[in-house]
Amino acid sequence: MVVCVSPSEFMQPPSEIKLDSNGKPTGTAPAAIVGKAHRPWWLTSGLLDKAARLTEVISHYLFLDGKDNRFEVRGRRYLYNVLSRYVQKEEKIELVFPGFPFKSPSARKVLGRLPDLGEELLLHRLEALAAAVEDDYAPGAVVRIVSDGIVYGELLEQDDASVYLYNAELRKMCVESNLNHITFVRLADLIEGDVLSVDSNEMTLEEYVRYAPIIRSQFLAHDISCYNIEDSIRNDSGVLRTYRGYLKFLEFDLDGTSVMMDPNENPLSGKQKDKIRRQLAKKMIVHGTKFSDLVRAKFPSCVRLSCHEHPNEGPKFALNLFPGTKMSATPWHNVIYEAADGRLQIGPLQSFDKKNYEVVLKHGRPYYIREKSTVYSFGSQLDAQISFTRNFPFGLTISCSPSDSLSLNDLPMNKLRTLLGVHSCVLLRGFSQVDRDDMIKKSEELGPILRWPAYGAIFELKENSNWDVNSTLTCEAMPMHYDGLFKTKTDEHGRMTSDSPQFQVFQCIQAPGNQEGGQTLLTNTAEILRYGVTHLQKELLSSKDFTVFTPKNAVFGGDHLKLPLVMQNELTGHEVLRWNDPWPQWVTKFKATNVGISDATQEEEARIVDLLSNLLYDRRFCFAHTWATGDFLIADNVELLHSRTAFVPGPRELWRIHVN
Repeated sequence: MVVCVSPSEFMQPPSEIKLDSNGKPTGTAPAAIVGKAHRPWWLTSGLLDKAARLTEVISHYLFLDGKDNRFEVRGRRYLYNVLSRYVQKEEKIELVFPGFPFKSPSARKVLGRLPDLGEELLLHRLEALAAAVEDDYAPGAVVRIVSDGIVYGELLEQDDASVYLYNAELRKMCVESNLNHITFVRLADLIEGDVLSVDSNEMTLEEYVRYAPIIRSQFLAHDISCYNIEDSIRNDSGVLRTYRGYLKFLEFDLDGTSVMMDPNENPLSGKQKDKIRRQLAKKMIVHGTKFSDLVRAKFPSCVRLSCHEHPNEGPKFALNLFPGTKMSATPWHNVIYEAADGRLQIGPLQSFDKKNYEVVLKHGRPYYIREKSTVYSFGSQLDAQISFTRNFPFGLTISCSPSDSLSLNDLPMNKLRTLLGVHSCVLLRGFSQVDRDDMIKKSEELGPILRWPAYGAIFELKENSNWDVNSTLTCEAMPMHYDGLFKTKTDEHGRMTSDSPQFQVFQCIQAPGNQEGGQTLLTNTAEILRYGVTHLQKELLSSKDFTVFTPKNAVFGGDHLKLPLVMQNELTGHEVLRWNDPWPQWVTKFKATNVGISDATQEEEARIVDLLSNLLYDRRFCFAHTWATGDFLIADNVELLHSRTAFVPGPRELWRIHVN
């Protein structure tokens, strides 16, 4: 028989937590404390060196695959030293990212002149980075985006109005998406003296256009006379890489412009064009060096992020803009392409076959391109009333106006099932609530419903501590888990494995109030195995089983189980993680859950538990859903793991159905 024992680091509570004779907390349970962080604090409480922890968090967002990468050799120590100075002073960490100049003028590369899905995804990634720092560091972090539109605009014949409008739309995106860790800095803010008589953040289009020539002239007057561009290209691999990158994109961005025409408006020869591109690329590097010097003077102690590839030895660190892509793929020079399986690619518009994609609109303008598919067509009448929005870091929202009086009954569930295979979870917002019978009927259109002996088809998730289902019906946080963990079967190899339902269908009957907490966290474990672990880490996880035990309650428990950590999702074909967070008795007033790693040394077990405790709450892979009354959410219970954050006691009621 398998005997489940919690990993040793979870056995002893901190001294300040007092326990009763049963080992339960006498005061407020740690799992009932409402906080901002996704990850329960006790899963990382053993880490004493805060700067080392923050260095590790930030490293997950860096591009470390370049051939000249020296992050482990020199960069980690440099970044640690920068962060240590913030930690010692308990100051908010400044993450400075120069970029977002303006959209490329080339119609062969982009869909338009305003930000689109590419910029939106990158803004969300920067927000996630700062929020991840705040999860482990109370003073938090702020991302300062320093727009360099004026720096390069005139060289590339970009008018100042276009630069302003592009930047204004970025700011609007941050407001609409509640990206509260991001602020914007203009070039004027970097120049000493009273350049402006108005607040740079409050500038109108007319004021910006009027001041731009003054700002540009003062920028160009900034002295870097000791800098030699030819020496830099010759001796600095990073500068050489940037130079070659500029030469490449200038081929498109200057094509057809007056720069590439003679006085009679005839195209220049190939040799003349090449000479101009080389001259402009060098000027851009010189301008970039001036700009970097001003950024360094304004933010001398910051963590300096870059959209260009660097050796990552400091002071600059290359941000991994889009996981799985090359470093040079900036959104202002490319488009986002969504493949039929939901995966995203980034590249110049002309690199995608026009016959195979459709242009997706948002705010009435082209936003990204998507492989042609009928799955997003719900019929002409519905198509005119609903909209599709990708969530970050994964998932899809289908929304409508409440005035349209649409409900779950109006939606084709076969299409939703297909979309679940693509996006893993689908949120329906703006649709009218349905009664129990209609919810069961529509769920049956997804597949066979799993009816549980204790409660039937619908489980009412609301506070009811008198019904023993561990902490499920309380305001405490729940461990990261999957539904049906304790419902098992024997696979074709004779191994015990979970016989868990494929889908969860939720309807929010009553959302909690405006207080923090009560979020549902859903983590894409297929993405973790694809991007979040090394090859050796994946091999280790795939070779191990985990053990789990919770005492018998009204619905599940009572058996000591040994289950594989990695399995295949039959719906998608993806490898996925199976897990339940260790939930020791001292964190909850309800039943504990003991979890361990089978056939592992103590060191291996600690390494695996620590790895999973970090990755499963990692904002790169974890979607945090804040409920609104009337929401429907359908999730792939095999592809994803999920949990709930603690919330202030009060009305919060969800109905849940399990579907195969």
